Parts: sequence; C-alpha cells; structure tokens
Amino acid sequence: MLAFLAVVIVAIGIVAILMGRATEQEFRRYALARGGIWERISFALAEYYAVHGSWDGLQQALSFLPRPRMMMPGMGRMMPPGARWAVDFVVTDAQGNIVGDTRGTPGGKVSRRELQTGIQIQVNGEVVGYLVPVGALPGALDPAQEAFLRRVRIALILATVGALSAALTIGGLLFHSITTPLRRLTAASQAIAQGDLSVRAPVTGSDEIAQLARAFNQMAESLARAQEARRNQTADIAHELRTPLTVLQGTLEAMVDGIYPTDRENLQAALAQVRTLSRLVEDLRLLAQADAGELTLNRTVLDLGAFLEEVVEAHRLQAQERQITLALERPSALPLVLADRDRLAQVMGNLLANALRYTPPGGRIAVQVVPRGREVAVSVADNGPGVPASDLPHLFERFWRRDSSRQRATGGSGLGLSIARHIVEAHGGHIWAEPTPGGGLTVTFTLPTAEIA
Repeated sequence: MLAFLAVVIVAIGIVAILMGRATEQEFRRYALARGGIWERISFALAEYYAVHGSWDGLQQALSFLPRPRMMMPGMGRMMPPGARWAVDFVVTDAQGNIVGDTRGTPGGKVSRRELQTGIQIQVNGEVVGYLVPVGALPGALDPAQEAFLRRVRIALILATVGALSAALTIGGLLFHSITTPLRRLTAASQAIAQGDLSVRAPVTGSDEIAQLARAFNQMAESLARAQEARRNQTADIAHELRTPLTVLQGTLEAMVDGIYPTDRENLQAALAQVRTLSRLVEDLRLLAQADAGELTLNRTVLDLGAFLEEVVEAHRLQAQERQITLALERPSALPLVLADRDRLAQVMGNLLANALRYTPPGGRIAVQVVPRGREVAVSVADNGPGVPASDLPHLFERFWRRDSSRQRATGGSGLGLSIARHIVEAHGGHIWAEPTPGGGLTVTFTLPTAEIA
C-alpha cells in the first residue's frame, strides 16, 4: 500500500506540475500575443516583412525615433513622438538569428528554448520570425488575467487532491480484496507448516489468487495422501517384517530351550523365514530404486514368444501340483521387443505367482500374447474368485490386499504388482487389471516393439 501510495503521489504530482506550467506558459503566450502593445508590434513587424520581403533595415526602423511607446502598422508612423518603449524586445528571423534589438545593435542568435517564449510573426501563413520579449515581462498580465491563472492553479490543486483521494480509495478496496485471501492462504500455509494437513484455503472467484488457492489445496491434499500412504506403508513394512521375525525367533528360542530338536526340519523352517525376509528386503530395495528413478534396465532384443514359453514351462510343475491348467496362447509370429530379460521374468513371475495362489484346484490360467500395432500385449488371466471393480485401481498399490479371498495369510508381501508396474513403465509400457469374462482376474501389460523402442 505504501509503494502504491508513493507511485500515485509521484505520478499525480508530476502531471499536476507539468500541466500547471504548460497551462501558465501557454496562457501567458496567448495573452502576450493577443493583448495590447505586443499584438500591435507583431502586426507591424509582419506588415514590415510583407512590404520589404525581408528583415533588411529593421534595426534602423526600430531606432528611427528614441524608443517610442507604440508602433503603428507600417513601422513608418510612430506616435506619440519622443515616447519610450514600455519594454525591450528582440526580433529574429525564422532560424532564430537576431535581426532587430530595441537595446542596441542586433547580433547573435536566440536559443530554441527562448524562441518558445516568443511570439510567432507570420506572413501568408508562414513563420518568418519571432518577437522575443527581454526579461520576465513584469506586469505583462492584467489583474483579470492573473486572477484567471490563480483559479487555474487552485483547480489543479483540487484536482490533484481529488485524484489522489480517489486513487487511494480505489486502491484500498483493491488491496483489501487481494490481501484478504492472501492472508487466509498464508494462515493455511503456516498451519500446514506446523503439521496440520487438514487445513484448506478458502476459494472464491476465478482470478489468479483463486487459482493459487486451488493449487495450494491440491498440494495439501497430495501431502495428506502422501503422509497417509507413508504411515500405512511404514505400518505394513513393520507387519511384514514382524511376521517372519516372530516365527524365526520362536523357532530358534524353542531349539535353544530344547523344546524343538535342532534337526533338519526345524532348520529348514527357520531358513524359509530368512528367505522371506531377504525377498521382502530385496523388493523394498527395488521399489526404492524405482521411486528415485534409478531402476536400471539391461535391454536386449528379445523373442517374446520363446521367452514366454520358457516362463510358462518353469511354472507348469507348480500348476500341476495345484491341479491347475496352465496354457500359453500365442500367434505363430510376434514382433521382437527390446527388454530386460531378467526384469521381465520378474514381472511374469509375480503375475503367475498371484494367479496360482488365488486360482482354486481345477481352475485354469491362460497366458496370452497378441500384437497391437506398435505394441505387444501380454495378459495373464485366471478364473479364480476375482476382484471387485471398486478394488481394481488399488491392485498396484504397495502392500494392498483384499481381506476376503486374498488374505494376508495366503498372500505374498503385497509388493509384487507394484514392482511389476514400475518395471513395465520403465520399459515404456503400461499395465492394468480387469475382470476375466466368466469370473476371475486378468492382468495385462504392454511393451513397445523393438523398432519403436
């Protein structure tokens, strides 16, 4: 507000001063040119130039009589004889060269600034010279003209005060409309800085401040979601680590106390929990790399059909043990893809492990691969219990598992699909889940062909 006030005062002050000076200067010039002796002198000088065609001999005409008080047209008749000039003046040509001077011998040149204070001498519409009074012309304006100038000055002062008051009033209202939402936004940001992520800034209107408030609220919501996700993730990680650690600790303490014999079977059970911990730590490390953008891929040209056959064969024995039919459906020719074989095997391993875990005995799992323009789509479809449509968007979240058909007791760490999503996206593809027609779940991901990649 102080900055705005300073700008307004400076701007209005400069305008008032310049207009006041310009008005007084122009009025004085007008009064000088149109009033009394100066009008008659300029008329006589114009007539002199029209008669002679130049300013030659002007100085002799000016000094013909000793400083007469007034000159009549033609410069040849001067009355009354012996009278004196009221003031001194000089006459210049159109370029400012002095051609006549009531004070004595003419000479020199008048500056452009001094010419602006003089009176133009025109002949047939052409400026042929200037009549320049000498000095400040005291008493050149009569009382009525001086009163007019005083009224003009007063009007300028009143206009300046009025404009300043109006500017301050309007500026105050505008600043209030701007600073009020900014204060609210500042208060909300301070509350969030203190840890209260539930605070939201009020949004009114559609101007830039309202857009800023909406962006601030979106940021606050994102922070709240991130904090909630971090809290849940920390709790999930603690739970996932606690379960194998508890089993491992119990097994080892029982063997130490002699409750369990230290035999191969109990040692294998403890080793299984250690492997579970190692697998969970590796999954977390991989996700941390993906979040930091440091997930490296060793891409090579890959025959996707042959690769999928190897992956399916590797899981066929496990499917037979669970009495599940595992089939691969592929066309005779497939385009090559540029992919990291090990990472892609990890994706397929996670998808097939989930399908085998939740498909009941007698069920069927189908791995399908089809080209789609410049991409290749790979899907793993099962006819298990499936997932409700409302839960499909959460499948690729970390540690997310339903509590009905896919229980924690029978599930994995809850990181497999999240890892698969990061790997697929790192390859330039995308992954999604949808219900299998007739019941079950189908997870599909795409990879760009080698020509595109």
